Amino acid sequence: MRNKTAKIEVFDNSGENREGAVIRKPGSKKLYVLFYYHGRRVEKSTGLDDTPPHRRQVRTWLDRQMERIKAGKFVFAEAFPAAPEEEKAWFAQKEGWEYQPEPKDVLFGDYVRQWYLKVWEGIRSDTKRTDWKGVIDYWLVPNFGQMNFYQISGPVVKRFIAKELFWKNGTHKGKQLSKKRVKNILSPFRAIWRDACEEFRWVLPNPFGNITRDDLPDTEEKERIVFRFDDWQHLLAHMDPWYVPIAEFMMLTGVISSEVAGLRRSDVRKDHILIQNTIVRKVEKNKCKTTYRVRKIPMTQAIKQRIDQALSRSSSDYVFTKPTGQKFSAANFCDKVWNKAVLASGLSHRVPYCMRHSFAAWSLTLKVDMLRLVDLMGHRDKKMVFEVYGRYVQGLEQDVEKILNYFGQDFILPEMKQHAILAMQQAMTSQLLVQMQQPFAPAQLPENTTTSRQTAGLSW
Repeated sequence: MRNKTAKIEVFDNSGENREGAVIRKPGSKKLYVLFYYHGRRVEKSTGLDDTPPHRRQVRTWLDRQMERIKAGKFVFAEAFPAAPEEEKAWFAQKEGWEYQPEPKDVLFGDYVRQWYLKVWEGIRSDTKRTDWKGVIDYWLVPNFGQMNFYQISGPVVKRFIAKELFWKNGTHKGKQLSKKRVKNILSPFRAIWRDACEEFRWVLPNPFGNITRDDLPDTEEKERIVFRFDDWQHLLAHMDPWYVPIAEFMMLTGVISSEVAGLRRSDVRKDHILIQNTIVRKVEKNKCKTTYRVRKIPMTQAIKQRIDQALSRSSSDYVFTKPTGQKFSAANFCDKVWNKAVLASGLSHRVPYCMRHSFAAWSLTLKVDMLRLVDLMGHRDKKMVFEVYGRYVQGLEQDVEKILNYFGQDFILPEMKQHAILAMQQAMTSQLLVQMQQPFAPAQLPENTTTSRQTAGLSW
């Protein structure tokens, strides 16, 4: 018989106690089942072409499901494993059990949409949320969105690394991403996989477990550029004068752009500068990346000169600002000021971060104590200083005098002071020993303490 109002073909569903219907939609050659379950219309394709044998097969299957519904034994997720997860979860709740889908039932893209609501929004770091979402939307969903979790295996991930992780646009188009960048892409991938397995209690082989160094791009490590002193002065001569004291402050302290942006007037003390706030992508954070990044930088005359210059030209709560009085922006400084100055100077391309590398290399050239440099730069230990900054820079030893004059004698004062104190203590100890060997007389301090201090290399 035909049901013209519904615009579907309803086949012979007559018979004693028969419920539900086998139908075919206009323009389709496939058979569908149609019934109501928990007050909700269920209309699903069988995937079978409309033939008399298939009609009988589907009708038999539907009768069996109707019997299971009456007996309270019907499970929607088992009857329709390809149904959307939300639909299966809704019926599971009505059926009174906790729905746990199989890995084959869950598409990566579908799970990501739920993961954004359950997990991603709870990530405290704004930077991490932004970075991960960019990776997921640009790299992961386009490549894995239509794959279920059972299909995502180790070989599939390795093929993704080898075939897909290349620059898509720009001057590096077609080149492999760096090893560090690939690791950053795999981090949210691994987190989503782990969360899905824990949520649904899946026991699956870890697709990331067998990824080794050999599977990652063998790209060359980026060259860490260190300024020669004359090149630094040449760059400053081509920089917007407003930003020169800001750039010099970075060179004199080793702080990074986000720390410069977050530096407030209240962080400037008489004898030191407290680094404790950052502004990353316009979001201010009162918590540094690590506890080691919270640090005190001694106030030298060279640093004070740049700080005073910045404070005198703005009434902002922040030390460093744009000419408009707005907060300093790391991105704006790099794009509009730094890159423009590098291009005008004719120097090879380099990024603002090379000022931090230069600060470390210049400090080591001045024989600054390694542990003190670790503290100034906010590192945990000497490993980073040794591995990253401790490399020899050709010709830098010829700039020692210029660097010392630029940083100022008070920059290396702590080292000089320690030597001076040690020398004076040794001199006093020697004189006391001599006095103990002489006939009794009232003990006397060294007659010329000032001379001893000057001999030690420092006048207090």
